Amino acid sequence: MPHGREPRSVAGDDAIAALDVPAAEEDRLLVAALREGSAAASSELCRRYGPRLHRFAAALLVGDGPLAEDIVIQALAEGARNIRRFNPRRSTLAAWLYGIARRQVQLELRRQRRRKSIPASAQVTLESVAGFADDVDIESDCTARLEARQKVVGIAKALTDVEFEVLVLHCVDELTAGEIGRIVGRSERAIHSILHRARKKARERPMSDEERAD
Repeated sequence: MPHGREPRSVAGDDAIAALDVPAAEEDRLLVAALREGSAAASSELCRRYGPRLHRFAAALLVGDGPLAEDIVIQALAEGARNIRRFNPRRSTLAAWLYGIARRQVQLELRRQRRRKSIPASAQVTLESVAGFADDVDIESDCTARLEARQKVVGIAKALTDVEFEVLVLHCVDELTAGEIGRIVGRSERAIHSILHRARKKARERPMSDEERAD
């Protein structure tokens, strides 16, 4: 966009319904609509980022789908409420929202450690987590995602918290090292190093009986 020109107003139900625009432009329109109080924009925020954030939160919470859903709702509500604090020069919208969800997950994990117990809802299966995937071909798209998620959960105990988060963001959510760095507060070079270390631990960890059976 040329310097000196203000973006066109995008408020209203049709503001973010345009087709064939790049993702970055879609996010710019979405942010502008949220700042103008568009109800359609809030719905679009949930549609576009809800499934992705849910996969991320559910993986970190080891399959606790209901709790992950609660966290995602809180994170999206906080994002919409504080959208004027979002600075596109410092972060992408995705990285900003993942950062909010990550903080919510960390708070919940600290509460669980204090209680020293696992909620009953944590027995939710990984298959049910995959069922919240994007509205695309489940067989072709989610099979690969589920397999990646199962592997990540299987090695969670062998990794530090940061290694686990980075591996989930990279393998499950397919974010770039730069995006992951903005979410967890590390440099892109550090993310590459963490990924290398996490993969090494994954290769060297003992296999479970279920994995041997496969």
